[in-house]
Amino acid sequence: MKLDINIRIFFSALFLLLLASAFNATVSHAQTPVLTISQNNNICAGNPVSGGIFTQIDKGGNCEFQPDTQKISFFKLELCTEAPTGPTTSIVADNSKCKTFFQNENATFVTVEKNKGSPIGKVADYSPVPHGIYTHGIVTMGTVYKFKTSVTFDAAMKDNGDNAGTTCVTKTSSQGIIYGRHNGLNTLARGNVDCRSGAVAEEIEIAVNTMTTDAQNDCNHLVNIVSKSGVGSVYLVESDMTLLDGVGAVDTDQIKDGSTGCGSGVDNGIHRVLGVMKFATPLEIGPSTAGLEVKYNNSRGMAINMDSDVDHKFYAWDMAFFDFTMKVKKARARGAWR
Repeated sequence: MKLDINIRIFFSALFLLLLASAFNATVSHAQTPVLTISQNNNICAGNPVSGGIFTQIDKGGNCEFQPDTQKISFFKLELCTEAPTGPTTSIVADNSKCKTFFQNENATFVTVEKNKGSPIGKVADYSPVPHGIYTHGIVTMGTVYKFKTSVTFDAAMKDNGDNAGTTCVTKTSSQGIIYGRHNGLNTLARGNVDCRSGAVAEEIEIAVNTMTTDAQNDCNHLVNIVSKSGVGSVYLVESDMTLLDGVGAVDTDQIKDGSTGCGSGVDNGIHRVLGVMKFATPLEIGPSTAGLEVKYNNSRGMAINMDSDVDHKFYAWDMAFFDFTMKVKKARARGAWR
């Protein structure tokens, strides 16, 4: 059986920053997303955070945990002295009050480790940011996320090939990239879960093709998301950095199920993920600033999505709620301890 969707976020908390821009384009103020969501799955029962034994999961019992390895891709990071505004279906985001701190059009995948600052890109990808007070941040991210994990349960679980075992691992799918909304993964080959004895975890790719769906499976291309840093706005944009044509044509912020931009197992025309958030504490960039550090707050990051009709049976691994925070690193004062 396919997964019960109904208001399931495929990744979230966009995180401290947002929106980015298209170059040399006209800008305008866009409506703030109407829907506000946060993580809506429980943390998996047992001892998932420290790699312990998970409790066997019943049908429909979707839950979240911290994977062994999680990689996300960054294209651009910006700091803003005023709030940037979002894109529309015809006009790009207004980042006129923002300065680019990091940019790499080839994308840079970063391995996420909880509460650790991870280097992003190379020195050549960074630009000096003028001294000042920055109230908002912007991130431009890729739509593809990479995971590799192995989970052991206290009783047997099944994969989509009906193989039963207490350890289930990530497995590459014959479909290649699996999307957040992706039906028809109900065979071992098509799925991304392997519970066979001796199976070895492989790196899988999961991509965003909607931020969430409602009870009618309509797709939201923009939402507000609650994170540890506050509420941010997230937009899914096409290659010209505007919202896909059709967003909001019938329902606010949405495309109707079955229309172009709201399908299963396809990218729905989404090219980048953009997000903006006001910093809880403004960042002050001055003479003593030695750099900026991004720390990841996720104790989840990955989701177990269960078959809706069969106990103890996986439907798929999926991406889940995570967020990050940014802080200014100060240079060591002369004579101070390291």
